[in-house]
This record gives sequence, C-alpha cells and structure tokens, in this order.
Amino acid sequence: MRCSVTRGIGLTLCKAYYGTVLALGLGYAFFTNPANFAYDLSLIWAPCAMVVASLSLWLLHKKARAARFVSPTGTLVAATLAVLDMVAFNAYGVLQPQMGTAVVNGLVAAGLVGAACTALYLAFAPQPRSLLTVPLNMKPGAESGHSWDVPLRKRVRTKAFWRDLAIYFTSFAFMGHWAEMLFCLGIAAGIFAGTYDFREVMLWHQWLFPYLAEAIAMLFVVVLLHPFKQWLLRKLHGNVPLALVISIVLIALVCTSIDFTAGMICNQDYTVWDYRDLPFNFMGQICLQNSTVYTIACTLLVWVVYPAMDTGLRRMPRDMANKLCISLVAVFAFCALLHFLYVNPSGHLTLGMVMLPE
Repeated sequence: MRCSVTRGIGLTLCKAYYGTVLALGLGYAFFTNPANFAYDLSLIWAPCAMVVASLSLWLLHKKARAARFVSPTGTLVAATLAVLDMVAFNAYGVLQPQMGTAVVNGLVAAGLVGAACTALYLAFAPQPRSLLTVPLNMKPGAESGHSWDVPLRKRVRTKAFWRDLAIYFTSFAFMGHWAEMLFCLGIAAGIFAGTYDFREVMLWHQWLFPYLAEAIAMLFVVVLLHPFKQWLLRKLHGNVPLALVISIVLIALVCTSIDFTAGMICNQDYTVWDYRDLPFNFMGQICLQNSTVYTIACTLLVWVVYPAMDTGLRRMPRDMANKLCISLVAVFAFCALLHFLYVNPSGHLTLGMVMLPE
C-alpha cells in the first residue's frame, strides 16, 4: 500500500498542475476586460491551455495510456505559445500594469517550470509507464438507449445524451455567431433588408463571442423539434410533405419566441439589434424577414444538419467524442467568462454581455 501511494504521488502532482492551470485560465478570463484581450496569439494559447489542462485531467483520471503523449505534447505547445505571446505580442506589457512585475514574473517562471517538469515526468519517468496503461475506448459511440427510436425520457438517462447535448450547445454558440456574420454580409450585399455596422466590436472583432440564443435554439432542436418531427413521421405514416409543413409551423413559433425573449432580456435599449425600421416588426425585437430566415435555417438543422451530426457522433469512437466534448466545454467556459463576466480593479462586477466601445 505504501509503495502504491508513493508511486502515485507524481501523477497527483501532475493533476494538481493541470488543475491549477485550469483555475488560472478561468480566473484570467474572469478578471480580464474583453477590451484588453487581444484577438491575436492570445486567442490561440489561452483556449489551448484550457483544452490541454481539461483533457489531461480527464486522461489522468482514467489512467489512460494516451496521457503519456497527449499531455506532454499539449503542455509544451501551450507553454511555447504563451511565451511567444508574452514576447512577440506584448502580452507581458498588458499584464504587468494590472498585476505588477513581481507577480507576472513569478507566474511566468512557475508556469514554465511546472510545464517542463510535468511534460518530462509524463513522457520519460518510469512511473507513468507502469500506471498509465488503460487504452482509450475506440468503439463506436452509440450506446444502448441512445437512438431516435428510443423515447426522449429514456434517452436522457444515458451519459452519451448529455455529452452530445453539451457538444451541440457549445459548438452552436460559436457557429451561431459566424452564421450571424454571414447574415450581416448578406445585408451588406443587398440580399436582405436592414442595416449593418462593420465597426461593431462584438460581432466582427470578437468572433469567439458565444451567442447563447443560437446555442439555446440548438437545444430546442435536440429535445423538442427533432423528436416532434420523428413523432410526426410515425403518426403520418411517413408522409414527409405534411410532416414538413407542420414542423415548419412549430419551428417558426419556437425561433420567433427565442428571438423575442432574447431581445427583451438583453436588447431593450436596441444596442444589439434594431428592427424598428423593417416592415412587419414587433417592438423592434423581431421582424418577418429575420423570423423567416431563422425558420428556414432551423428547418435545415432539424431535417438535415442535426441528423447528420448525431449520426456522426454515434459512429465516432466513444472516447474521441468525450475528448471533443471536454475541449469544446473548456473553450466555451473561457469565452463565456471572458465576455459575460468582468470584475474591474475596483471590484465592481459586470454581469451579462460586456459591451465595448466601437
């Protein structure tokens, strides 16, 4: 027993290192004003460090053999990117006035030493070779009870359902933002009516700003709209045209409701969008054109995109899907804390979208 405990101390210290990196990354996002977060190399190394720390903790917890390669490699890559950002992109100059020279120097030195020691230990020490021996599960991700033929009330009891739900939520928080950018480019090209402003920081510059309305809409696709579509097809004995029409009506109601609710919560002063000049608008928060576009896009999600994604996830090796989920959640957590919460030097907390000057 004593020998086993002694042999596990090194891995415990590795877990402590990655846990510290994860905590520091979240703290950095929490206390950093988005206006001071440069969308250059910082956008690569900070989420990269979050992903490496999260994956490493999970791999070490599973005693996975892959930790002996993935964790050292990822750790060194993240550390190298951080040093390049400090030196070449003046991240050091940004942090120094906020935290002080001694604190920044101490954190940098401790981070580099910790990264080097952890990477070398996991890659070359004999203990990880004897303790990290479990292979990753490379079987397809489909699990019993995790298919469309099973009622939703039973599917929610599987871990795979919640893992996939997290993947959809986090990925569509970013993809929804990029779709909004494409829509505004369509306005600029004259395809759609409305106004656009290329100076809007949140939309055009902070392109990893999570759009929660689109993420929530994807949840509705998974738990309501797609199951309803499957139910319709069964009840209508495969009558696709009629099922499609009824599905579109429900999708239009859901999309318009989400858009209006989001507007009433975060856009009462019309700083995010303003539809008052567009025809067939209601309170300037929703309009016929946008509701139609959202309905068409969501119908494609329900009938084409989501089925393809879900099929792909169920064919993906289980632990590959788990790693994808952990990575997306880590990046989303960093970006959400960065953009939705901010504690300024005086201790005042800004909750909600941190709006920046143009």
